[in-house]
Amino acid sequence: MVVRLWLVIVGGMSGAMGTRFGVKGAKGLIRRVPTATRVEAETTQRKMWDFPRFVKTVATFTPMPMPLRVLLGNAPSSQVPINLKPKQIIWSAIDNPHGVQWGTLDDVVMGGASESRFETVGQYGIFSGDIDEANNGGFVGARTLPLDKPFDASDCKGIYLKVKGDGKRYKCVIRDSNDFNGITWTSEFDTDDTQISPSSPWQVINLPFSSFKPTRFAQTLDYNALDSSKLWALQLVLSKFAYDGDLNPNFKAGPMRLLVESVGTY
Repeated sequence: MVVRLWLVIVGGMSGAMGTRFGVKGAKGLIRRVPTATRVEAETTQRKMWDFPRFVKTVATFTPMPMPLRVLLGNAPSSQVPINLKPKQIIWSAIDNPHGVQWGTLDDVVMGGASESRFETVGQYGIFSGDIDEANNGGFVGARTLPLDKPFDASDCKGIYLKVKGDGKRYKCVIRDSNDFNGITWTSEFDTDDTQISPSSPWQVINLPFSSFKPTRFAQTLDYNALDSSKLWALQLVLSKFAYDGDLNPNFKAGPMRLLVESVGTY
């Protein structure tokens, strides 16, 4: 237990340090591009860091080593990917064929004070929270919990999201590795400002795999193409940061709310 906690803390700390100083990717160097917008985004406001929440977050999204899972008797029988065809549901509140669960991954992992939640209410999920720019933070995220086996979506063109938004620009992030601080593939999407009323229409957003950029800590990478045959995680993010130091033009600190009816392939 002590060894695992140490690994969690060291892994999280290295990730947080990477956001400040830049890190080398497996096959490329992060392009740190200082810009005026990044300078303007910096703030001197400080709040107490919620260290217990940081530890809990990193532990939640760090897959348990397979030898330990075997020892505990909860290792999967096979890691053969789950094959997905176009128009298949990955997750919905009323149809969750693969048992996908969500957790929140906010800027507490880099010392921030923002906080969010993902709740299933009736026929949809609610991703909501409050974004706080203290401690130079400014993002919240809802991410699928570690999977026993990846999804193989190589027969599909991309991912679709059926949502009701608040007029903000979000990111959809997918991972083709189960490394906690591995490379992320990111695509942005704008939501309609529907006030999320019961009568407002659902917005269906198609995100082709070709639109996903390889990133780490909001910095783009020179990297190979996304491996859509091994999708280990999916994440929804609202951040004040776009890419390479630029800011999200549709960002506003404070309350946020995104309703999610379903996530699937097309």
